[in-house]
Amino acid sequence: MLAPCPRASVRTVRADDLSAVLEFVELAWANAGPRAFPLETVEALGELIPCDTIGYCEIDRVNRRILDYAGNDDDGGGDELFWSIVDEHPLCQHHQAYADFSALRLSDVISHAQLVRTRVYAEWFAPVGVVAELEVGIAQSRVRTRNFVLDRTTGDFSDRDVTVLQMVAPHLKRIEEMTRLRGALEVTEPGRFELLTSREGEVLELVAAGLTNAGIAERLWISPGTVKKHLDNVYAKLGVTNRAAAVAARPGPGATGDIRPGGSRSDQAS
Repeated sequence: MLAPCPRASVRTVRADDLSAVLEFVELAWANAGPRAFPLETVEALGELIPCDTIGYCEIDRVNRRILDYAGNDDDGGGDELFWSIVDEHPLCQHHQAYADFSALRLSDVISHAQLVRTRVYAEWFAPVGVVAELEVGIAQSRVRTRNFVLDRTTGDFSDRDVTVLQMVAPHLKRIEEMTRLRGALEVTEPGRFELLTSREGEVLELVAAGLTNAGIAERLWISPGTVKKHLDNVYAKLGVTNRAAAVAARPGPGATGDIRPGGSRSDQAS
């Protein structure tokens, strides 16, 4: 059985790394559209954490299907070889054993000496020259995984790389959730946004900007109680139950992109 792994410390991240993380998160939100992670976003993550190849893959492990893939290696991993070795992959084994999808290096779960004796190394890594891998999951599921995988042909990933990937993972998770929710609302409840009054629409836009009820009340010169009534009406008309879902229901490009790091406040008092 594989052992739990130590985590890198945030102290390994410099001020310029934090700035780069914020820039990437802004870019990722801006790029999100019909697909949560177009190739531009995936490649930007590969620039934030230097690597030779990078990909995002959503996998149905029960039915053994690739549901979504975006990457710069021209291969979504859906061939017979992938499915024949995936259950032997050390990081996949760690995920299945511990349901731990935090940012991890291949070297965190297996030594190089052990790795080179495996079939995974001989048939998967060695033919393309991969010597290091870093992976993070944005879904806590052993059944349907949504993972970003970064590979290098020289050198291992640093503690800084692990920490940076772990820092952006919650934002990537939020982007994926909001994109999926917006898609579901567009299919099942088209046109409901048009039912909102101009004031209700104005309140919703301020919610999307990350303002609390108190902040909206101050901006519009109304009471927090009135803001809450407007939001209750918005929820009823859009057929949703919370702020995040209401924001996701807004039509047009970039609708979900307005919920950025400050937008976590969208889950506050309703």
